[in-house]
Amino acid sequence: MKLTKTEQYNILIEEFKKRDDRTLDIYDEALKERLKKSPKTIQRLIEEFMLKYNSVVEVKGRRRKTYKLATPMDIITEGFEHFESIGWLFQMAHDADPTMFKELEELTKKEKHIYMFKNTPFEDLSTIESNQTFQRLKRNIEAREYTKITFYDDKEFDNLKPIKLVFVDGNWYITYVDNENLLKFGRINFIKRVDFGSKIGHFQPSSIQKHLEFLEKELQNSMTLYGAKKKTATIKTTPFIAKYFKKDMKKFLSSQKFIKEEKDGSVIFTLEYTQPLEVLPFIQKWLPDLTILEPQELKAEFKQKLQKALEAIS
Repeated sequence: MKLTKTEQYNILIEEFKKRDDRTLDIYDEALKERLKKSPKTIQRLIEEFMLKYNSVVEVKGRRRKTYKLATPMDIITEGFEHFESIGWLFQMAHDADPTMFKELEELTKKEKHIYMFKNTPFEDLSTIESNQTFQRLKRNIEAREYTKITFYDDKEFDNLKPIKLVFVDGNWYITYVDNENLLKFGRINFIKRVDFGSKIGHFQPSSIQKHLEFLEKELQNSMTLYGAKKKTATIKTTPFIAKYFKKDMKKFLSSQKFIKEEKDGSVIFTLEYTQPLEVLPFIQKWLPDLTILEPQELKAEFKQKLQKALEAIS
């Protein structure tokens, strides 16, 4: 029976993992036997795999064409050594085991004359309980298993569809679809226990497609509501911080859109939001240098929160 492309890729990964150094050359006997292919065809298959995924690299300086299955840490170390900006590396947390960032921390300690992290950009998941929870959720996502989650406040949710482990706002979350077909976020460090759901079987990928598209295209932070209508806030900076919000500057939130620069040097920009909590904490961080121009209901809610805060400390 002819192997599908996915089956061929799975065999490649399996054979890589069997080797202590995670390397294979195109003449590997076990690989030739399992794939029923010539060395040249195996080379084409591996190079095709490399174009699609970033987890295999060619080993230079070998007589035979040789390739290595790179661990997430391999990729991060290489990037860390060769790029001025390492911000993109942190985004790899979406696809990688969080324990590897302990290795990244060790790397920076070895070269502390060059690098310094005053505050860690990652939540600590080094405890046994948290790591076990993380690994169990990974397995359930891969197998599309209905899942039961119990939080430390003893709230229990059954027959959830776990779809992604997401690192956002400095914390790890499990995103899942509940029994009302709504996408929810569960903080990993708040989870007490993960079990199989009472519903037997696997859920279909098609049942979570819209939720995955939302995560990829519309998620702004952990307060972005799935299925909620978006609103637009118009915000003005003071001239003092305007340079951070100009047209070509890095966005703080994905929906951020530059509108114009005023004669006094201030900048006007917009943010989209599904609920006030999605943008108000960000605006509050820049007090008193950001002003909400509209809508009026968002401005009124923000004013009310500030008044309560002032009353609490007076």
